[in-house]
Amino acid sequence: MKQKTEQKRHKTFPLEMEDALHKALKYKAIESDRTLHSYIIETLTEKVQEEPAHYSASNRQTTNSSERKK
Repeated sequence: MKQKTEQKRHKTFPLEMEDALHKALKYKAIESDRTLHSYIIETLTEKVQEEPAHYSASNRQTTNSSERKK
């Protein structure tokens, strides 16, 4: 009997930022011994978790999903 392995979905999108912000993030990542990518993902995750929202990262269904597709 095969076990169904749950895989997390990932999305990719370009992120445009000013040079000064990129440089600051790069230095913060180096100081914390992480890659720039992992530093940005961890920082965004912490920010989302600290503020209450109508949508949580673990919630797969949203009430207005049909409205977003328009």
